[in-house]
Amino acid sequence: MKKNILCVDDEQEIRELITELLETKGHRVVSASDGEDALEKIKHESFDLFLIDMSMPKMDGMALLKEIKKIQPLAVVIVLTGFSSIEGAVNAIHAGAYQYLSKPVMAKDLFEIVDKGLDYSEDLYGPLQKAFDPGTSSIDPVEPIMLHGFSIEDKADFMALGRVKQFQAGETIPIGDSKDGSIVVVESGEASVWMSNTSIDYLKKFDTWGEESIILTGSVPVNLRAEGIVVIRFFERKKILDYFSYKGEKLLKRFIINISSGVFVKWRKSIQRIVMLKLVTSND
Repeated sequence: MKKNILCVDDEQEIRELITELLETKGHRVVSASDGEDALEKIKHESFDLFLIDMSMPKMDGMALLKEIKKIQPLAVVIVLTGFSSIEGAVNAIHAGAYQYLSKPVMAKDLFEIVDKGLDYSEDLYGPLQKAFDPGTSSIDPVEPIMLHGFSIEDKADFMALGRVKQFQAGETIPIGDSKDGSIVVVESGEASVWMSNTSIDYLKKFDTWGEESIILTGSVPVNLRAEGIVVIRFFERKKILDYFSYKGEKLLKRFIINISSGVFVKWRKSIQRIVMLKLVTSND
């Protein structure tokens, strides 16, 4: 499965080597030349694993590690170090790094430690998600959950209500206003969901957000952020209500059941993740 990896090193040759090697494994690698550059990129993207050099100008690896852990307490961080600074790498592990990798970087060692780090990252979230969403299927969805039980014609009519817009990596996707609508559906690409500085969910094709606005008054303050190029279909609340006024009460009840179930599962997982992150932070 494709993963997002951030590589931070002030040596361009190292960044290019790591990027080239990991891309052959199908991963997406973003590079940063120093700690400040890395923190700026973290503001706009979420990463499954971090590779950071211990010796850098402006902000060294230890300082960057601490900042990453403040933003993402469960972050899996691998530190890169020369033989002369092994002690610093060991200190970094005590401070929360997953493991260290010695320079010069060898392909075999890089692949092995990155694979283990990504497996560890999966272990942090995978069992939790299965426990709180046991009905999740590995089969890619063919439609949004909110349209389950609709006829082909009703699905087509509903989707025609939406307005499509494309976003680039790092752009904020507006939700909840009258211009862009109360419900968003991911048509292609991926988007992350953020509450303050915490990523609480990840949306892929046919995932939705904002449907609780149909059944609840008020909304939870979150931001959606594009991960790469993403296409979003926006649905205005008024058009949705007009649609069901025409289609009838029976289809509206089906829609309410669908979104109620989806919202419950979605926020149950998000709340559990927030609680887990808070517990980890309080123990640091």
